[in-house]
Amino acid sequence: MLKLELDDPISRFRLAQSCVGLAGCLCVSYAIWTPFWLDNRGLWTAQGNNTKVERVFAVLSFLMAVSTGGLCLVFALCWTSETVRSYSNTRSLLMAGQALYPTTLLLLTMICTFFFLFSWSLFTFHHRAEIREDLSTLGSSYWIGALGWFLLMVVETIVFLAEQIVVPDIIPDLEKSVEEWRCASQFRSNQRSFSDGYFPHAKSSLIPKRYMSDP
Repeated sequence: MLKLELDDPISRFRLAQSCVGLAGCLCVSYAIWTPFWLDNRGLWTAQGNNTKVERVFAVLSFLMAVSTGGLCLVFALCWTSETVRSYSNTRSLLMAGQALYPTTLLLLTMICTFFFLFSWSLFTFHHRAEIREDLSTLGSSYWIGALGWFLLMVVETIVFLAEQIVVPDIIPDLEKSVEEWRCASQFRSNQRSFSDGYFPHAKSSLIPKRYMSDP
């Protein structure tokens, strides 16, 4: 179910980081598969043994970017404040001793940034002489790739740190929710036990009795 929630700071930070993450993933994916890196050459058109390593890290970063982009869409459109308060999820949070913020998961999945940054840096290093001679030969794919890893590594981290400072800890509320659930569950269990113990006697009283007439 698609639902865009902006009622509280947690929701707004979640949407902000999801949008930044999705934009970064799109930039990375565009840069990987387009040939406009240097003088109309890209990762897949350049020749040489050095490009093999760049391509390997580029493919890894693309796969991570696709999965991360999907996760950003889920957190932006499907995750709500009630999701984290489901009992099964709440119990796992308390057992882990920390809150499962969507932004924490997004930050962890930004590993695609390191793969792409490594590929981008290798390309820059291998063509440093050409770049030094004429900076204008760098194409749109190169700069959009740089924008992608900047969004994922720098802007994403800034939003995450701002959330940790602004948004209060939700663990006390989660503990309260678990305690309320436990009390309600115990009450229902006691009520069920009382009902099971009471109704058998009631049923037995309804069984017709056979009376024998005296001779």
